[in-house]
Amino acid sequence: MPDRVEDMAVRWAVRHPLDADQQAALDAWLAQDPRHAGALLRAQAALSCMDDALVADADQPAPAPFWTRRKWLAAGLGGSMAAALAGGLGLSRWMEQHVATERGEIRRLPLADGSVATIDSDSDLHVALGDEARRITLDKGQAWFQVAKDRRRPFIVDAGLAQARAIGTAFSVSRTDKGVQIAVTEGTVAAWAKDGGGSMTILKAGDFATFESGALAPITGNAPQAIERGLAWRMGEIALEGDTLRDAVARFNRYNAQQLVIVDYSLGNEKLIGLFRIDNPAGFARTLAASMDVTVVMTPETIRLSRKKIDSI
Repeated sequence: MPDRVEDMAVRWAVRHPLDADQQAALDAWLAQDPRHAGALLRAQAALSCMDDALVADADQPAPAPFWTRRKWLAAGLGGSMAAALAGGLGLSRWMEQHVATERGEIRRLPLADGSVATIDSDSDLHVALGDEARRITLDKGQAWFQVAKDRRRPFIVDAGLAQARAIGTAFSVSRTDKGVQIAVTEGTVAAWAKDGGGSMTILKAGDFATFESGALAPITGNAPQAIERGLAWRMGEIALEGDTLRDAVARFNRYNAQQLVIVDYSLGNEKLIGLFRIDNPAGFARTLAASMDVTVVMTPETIRLSRKKIDSI
């Protein structure tokens, strides 16, 4: 019900001027419930704030008429519009957003607070920017966050098994069936297990913490170069430095419909070095064929990797 009231309040706020019939309808709506008047005032204040921003926007060479732009912006926000528009006046409680990426999709998402989330393939998260905190719920997958500084509103990522808290920094959170890993590329992040009894781990740039189910404390370490290689997906690349072929295949398969398949189990233990395009598993396979005597058999669905057979004399 509150969302419907706020929504209607904005609809009235954007109507200008009112004819006699519209004014009568507004008076009747205000008389229905004493809360309606407060909702209308909040909507008018929020729209006034938005109007100031629109007038100050010098980047539009031919701005739309004043009321046309106001109506367009309000209509595009849907329910709870007044609350969302009033953020600059402290009237907003939440700005919520759900983002899901498909296989092969890497998305850069600017957030309303000035932060940026770079979201990996096959990931799912919810964003809720409130007055007292900025909260991300990572349901699956991985994201790297470049956090705008705001000491009044900590930036919290909830990955189920573990959580991370920052103010202004850059870090990644990865959530899989095996656990959660938090890696810091800039600044300082506090991390803790959901069932860790309040114990907190402080991570600085180059540090990582891996949380596994049932463990009260994470596995921690410092590996700045490994963290940067692991985040090469942000640039559409896979960086390998002593990684096994099995790990590399798992990474490529995360992004591509054409799946790599290791036929000979022992082949998966081979160590690799190189930088490869994330969307080119066929090129990766051809490199293996040229450098490791690997036989490659391709179909539209799979790329099968096996050891090359040596004919006996």
